[in-house]
Amino acid sequence: MEYIIKILIIENDVNNQLFIEKCLSSFSNNITIIKEKSLQNASNIVIKEKPNIIVCKNKLPDGSGIELLKKIRTNNELKDIYFIILASTDDNEIINNAIQLNLDDYIRFPFETDQFAIRINTAIKYQQLFLQAQNENSLLYQIAEELEKELQDIIKLSVKFLQARIPSSYDLLKRVASASVWIAQSYGNLSNEEIHDVEISAFLSQAGRIFLPDNLLKVPVMTGGVPTDPIMYQVPISGSEIVSTVRRFKDIANYIKHIYENFDGSGIPDRLQSWQIPYASRIIRVALDYEEYKLFQNKSASAAIQLINRDSQRLYDNRVVILMEQYVKSNEKELKIDNEVALNLIELKAGMTTTRDIYTEKGLKLIPAGTKLNESIINKIINIATTDTILGNVYVRI
Repeated sequence: MEYIIKILIIENDVNNQLFIEKCLSSFSNNITIIKEKSLQNASNIVIKEKPNIIVCKNKLPDGSGIELLKKIRTNNELKDIYFIILASTDDNEIINNAIQLNLDDYIRFPFETDQFAIRINTAIKYQQLFLQAQNENSLLYQIAEELEKELQDIIKLSVKFLQARIPSSYDLLKRVASASVWIAQSYGNLSNEEIHDVEISAFLSQAGRIFLPDNLLKVPVMTGGVPTDPIMYQVPISGSEIVSTVRRFKDIANYIKHIYENFDGSGIPDRLQSWQIPYASRIIRVALDYEEYKLFQNKSASAAIQLINRDSQRLYDNRVVILMEQYVKSNEKELKIDNEVALNLIELKAGMTTTRDIYTEKGLKLIPAGTKLNESIINKIINIATTDTILGNVYVRI
């Protein structure tokens, strides 16, 4: 497919304009020519018409071609215009400066028709390919959007099936997914795609429970890191097998399979330990157990997070537990602290009081809750953070 290419000629000499136009007329009908003598008027035309190619004389009565090139290269909507400068033989310094601004090409006066035609032909072919690539990228983006919608439909359908068997499952999984995404965003340098996979995994984490007998539907899979019934050993395996039927969900199936691995290596199904357990599995396990403590054992938010803390390092990744506690205390009404705010290190000021313990990513408890900050403490926190990053946010009362 060939696209219509708009070419803007900026030249104050009428004879040169006619010569350029005549050269361009030898090309196919897939070009539109716009002519302008004034640089100021040309600037307005560029914004309005968004030409694909500009052929601009460098020295014009009201400015230079380089000035226009600068404006175009700093405008995201115009930066892909193919820019050709018409220069005289003594414009070497100007050409060098223009190249630094990503000038595409230049032609020196006086020029021959053949020389000009070759340069313009190159520019037209380049822009044709560029427009084709843009169109293909747009189609790929549309396809990706459609696939994402289909994936979301698959997830909704799966959760609805589970909801039919376990009426409270949707609300629980929604809360688990919300907490898991927040923790994943704070956990480390995870990409948007990895964080999205954590969210999908959280929603599908209980897929294996659909095969449980009725008497086990209102029982957690694990209690204290031990399966509540021998049948529960099959829950993560069955869930993984169900999800793996969707090719896109290969990694997600693996995350679901290992949600019930304990951090000390005593979990199911493969007795993985610590670093062997996928990061997504570690995150979802903590969020899931917290919600199940509240649902199945009727624990308060405070009691549930205490139980999670109790088993940190035995069942759970301590980093995830710390982040889960931050999330819970920011979202559960009973645990919210008046006048508490989350700050970055650069926002800390002397006189503020910490409302929560400050931990590093290596698990070091750096500053306890209730510490009144001064310049010395703030500098200590910042210095340590250069080699051992602060985990999550710093919470203070202002």
